[in-house]
Amino acid sequence: MATTELGKELRRLRIDKDERLLDMADRLEKSSAFISAVETGKKSPPSDFEELVIRAYRLIGDAANRIRQAADRSRKTFTLQGDTDLQRDTFGLMARKMHTLSDDELNQIFQLLKGGGAKDGGTR
Repeated sequence: MATTELGKELRRLRIDKDERLLDMADRLEKSSAFISAVETGKKSPPSDFEELVIRAYRLIGDAANRIRQAADRSRKTFTLQGDTDLQRDTFGLMARKMHTLSDDELNQIFQLLKGGGAKDGGTR
C-alpha cells in the first residue's frame, strides 16, 4: 500500500509527538479510518486539511510549509473559486493551458506565485 507525501509527513509528525493514529484523529476531530485513507491516497486531502493539521499541531515555518507542499503533491485535483471575472478568467485559462506549458514556463509561474505568498501562509 503506497503512502502519499502527506501520509509520510503525518506519520513523521505522529512519531515526533509520540502519538498513535487514533491520537491524531482525535486531535484533528476526524476518524482514524479517514486519516489512514488520506495517508495511503485512498482519499484526497480535503481543502484546507493541511491548515487544520498546522493549527492543531501549532506548526510554523519549514514544518508548516512541508505539510502544505506534501498536501499539494498528494492531491490530483484542485478547486479554485474566483470572486471576480479576472480571477475566473485566469483560472480557466490556466486550466486549459496547464498541460501545454514547458517546465521552464511552469517554473516561472511557480516563482511568481511563490513570491507573493503572504495569503497562503508563506512561501514554500
